[in-house]
Amino acid sequence: MNVRECLELASANRITPEQLYQFFATRVQRLMILYHVSESGETPFLARGNEPNSRFIVAFTDMEAARSVKVREPGQVRMLEEPALSFLIKAYRSDAQGILFNPGLPSRLFLLKQHVLPLIKEYAVQQFSQMVGPWVPTMDQNLLLVEYQQDAYTVAVYTNEQDAAYVTRKSGGVPVQHPWHVIWERCQQLGASAPFFHFSLPEQAMLTGKHVETIQFGSQHGIIDESIVEHPFVVYGGATPTEPTASLQEQPVGANQPEQRQAKQAEEVPLVDSSPAQKPIKPPVPEPQPQVEPVPPGIPAMSAGSGLERPMDPDVAQGLKKLEKATIEGQGMGNGWEVCRAMAELRRIWVVVDPDGNMVILAGQDHSPIVDFFTSAHHAERLIAEARQKNPNLPPMTPRLISTKKLYKALAPRTPIVWINRGSPEAWTSIMGDTLPYVLQLMAQLRNETV
Repeated sequence: MNVRECLELASANRITPEQLYQFFATRVQRLMILYHVSESGETPFLARGNEPNSRFIVAFTDMEAARSVKVREPGQVRMLEEPALSFLIKAYRSDAQGILFNPGLPSRLFLLKQHVLPLIKEYAVQQFSQMVGPWVPTMDQNLLLVEYQQDAYTVAVYTNEQDAAYVTRKSGGVPVQHPWHVIWERCQQLGASAPFFHFSLPEQAMLTGKHVETIQFGSQHGIIDESIVEHPFVVYGGATPTEPTASLQEQPVGANQPEQRQAKQAEEVPLVDSSPAQKPIKPPVPEPQPQVEPVPPGIPAMSAGSGLERPMDPDVAQGLKKLEKATIEGQGMGNGWEVCRAMAELRRIWVVVDPDGNMVILAGQDHSPIVDFFTSAHHAERLIAEARQKNPNLPPMTPRLISTKKLYKALAPRTPIVWINRGSPEAWTSIMGDTLPYVLQLMAQLRNETV
């Protein structure tokens, strides 16, 4: 079975997603990616899905498949042969809804974002099996540990030095490539069955005992081909290039329920969308760019600096101290569970608001808002001062103590990146946008426990 045949079987639901992941990870080491070149830079080709405003990054399994695409201006197209793992990670970190393989061919296959992650894991395990050891943020011979369950820890491992170095900006230490025996010994000491892949990055995931076996029985020769090769893009047929249209029947891997297939109707859409789009890049914290977020109605609030403010409830003060303690103790470790638990137990939290009482979003990250929570008015004022120093024209802003329940519910659908005490040395961030939905789940559990 060749690669295209595998995709056709997956599209027809004749093989399982797991079989697809395994086949690709062991047989398809490189992918062909087309980029649109313009004055503003290069962006990967996108295909429209059947959901409103959905976009899929286009990838091809071979050169012939990539060259079958017709475009209006082939001179503005670059065709790059890229390592599959690095491309999949870039695609997963982008705001696309997934990947479309081989558009316009019988082997066309949509892969939704939730199915890209297990594919990344399988590729990462294969790469780990060829490496002499993973990269790990390390401080004085102490490896970065992750709390993957309550009171259960393991080692964080990375496939490359750059990603490990990125995480050290928050965890401290330096990236070090440790031999595998060091990782296995530390996991054994911790009672963990496997290490944790790419902690604090969007594609983070816990590995399994089966993954460990694959790594241990790998060659571990240390030769990893990370080269990117450019090939000439050729339009076949000799006719005047035109932008084709195709009927995109979305059949994502794993969507084998009859009602889902019936709900997704074919739609005539341009196959290739070469308009500029957000590049898939690792997200640094951006410069503050305030946006107003209306505070949900019915939320009582306390403003800092008001002579009429009432004394803080002792339970709220204690909850804020508990949250701050959790964030401080979490520096360099994955104790997100403790932080989320403290947020769920908290009835009020400090935020920044404008003169009308609307919450101010001070920054954004990859089209996701960053919401800033604070454990004290002092921490909030520090970030306001920092933002105002960078942009003196910002509107008036002030800290305010807001009721948490309605605030979390209002913000959760936007899956924001959560920061606590941003701008201070003990700042904590969620990295991913699933924190508030998880906190709401914990709040519901707490209510059930107290009934």
